[in-house]
Amino acid sequence: MKTRRLVPVALLASLAVAASASARTDTTNAPAFLTIKVTITDTAVTVKPSTALRGTNAIFILTNRGKSTQKWVLGNATRGVGKTSGFASVLAPDQQKNVVMYLDYRGLLPYSTTKLGGATVHHGSFRIR
Repeated sequence: MKTRRLVPVALLASLAVAASASARTDTTNAPAFLTIKVTITDTAVTVKPSTALRGTNAIFILTNRGKSTQKWVLGNATRGVGKTSGFASVLAPDQQKNVVMYLDYRGLLPYSTTKLGGATVHHGSFRIR
């Protein structure tokens, strides 16, 4: 009588062990987050790191250390069919903004900094591999 009760318990225990052994931790990978620091001054723009992997959620931390209001544009800020990804942000002096962007585009995204009401001051490119 005792052996009849132990057989189903042993069977369930062996199934639980087999199920946990077949589950792998690398089958589902949470999306990566990458912090990209953009520091804007009156004389230069620093972007660190300047490259990222495609499929990454990027958090752009934009900081204006200059003395004038500046507009920073990454890629094409215009939305619509056939447009590339990007954004634009206006920063007052000593202001900081965070922008989250999913990097689904592979290639170079140009960036530029413009003083409000003026010409382009700085430009460069951000690479998505």
